[in-house]
Amino acid sequence: MQTILAIAFLCLAGVRPAVSQDTASQLLESGKKKQEKGAVESAIKDYTKAIDLDKNIPEAYFLRGNAWFDLDEFQKAIDDYTRLLILKSDYKDAWFNRGNAYYELDNFELSVADLTKSIALDPGFADDWFTRGNALFKLGRFQEALEDFNRGIALNADNPDSYYDRGNTFYNLKRFDAAVDDYTKAIELEGETFDYYFNRALAYFSLELDDKACNDLVKAQELGDPEAREYIRELCK
Repeated sequence: MQTILAIAFLCLAGVRPAVSQDTASQLLESGKKKQEKGAVESAIKDYTKAIDLDKNIPEAYFLRGNAWFDLDEFQKAIDDYTRLLILKSDYKDAWFNRGNAYYELDNFELSVADLTKSIALDPGFADDWFTRGNALFKLGRFQEALEDFNRGIALNADNPDSYYDRGNTFYNLKRFDAAVDDYTKAIELEGETFDYYFNRALAYFSLELDDKACNDLVKAQELGDPEAREYIRELCK
């Protein structure tokens, strides 16, 4: 009887690593459910426990990085995405998310670099182009930004912010007619955003279409733009 018990004990001891792996997977699933319900800090604890059990699971770093991102802890998110990419360098979503985290920290050069890598892995994702376009815009590289917005809009023509962002790019390139066209498209898709009207007003002023510009400023004010009143007072007499 003692021999049978000893064999049984050895068999159980032999399967312990598999139990640990299952536990790590269970912790990741638990963390995901908590994060979906908004319990982000509790989710991070689960992801961290999973990583403590197995430091070679790329998804664990991805999920924890996303959780840090949700808490606006962008450097911590970057650290986790970086650990992930050491394990799996072709993990596209990690390049994209790290690029977004760098963007949030105003590190636009590194944002462009990561988004370029993400695009190389799959050029068919519109948000890659939109986000890199915005980073290039922040760097003052307006022509390159315009090319990215064009590519993004070709992939997804229903995003009003993409037309607004491209309109801002046209404005900085002094292509005011094109800027008006894009702001108008953004308004057609989502007409209750005061920034769209305010920036179209600036483009109209640049085209010396002051009546149209003032009408847009009035609309922007109605939608809650805090700057529109002052512009109306100074420019619409």
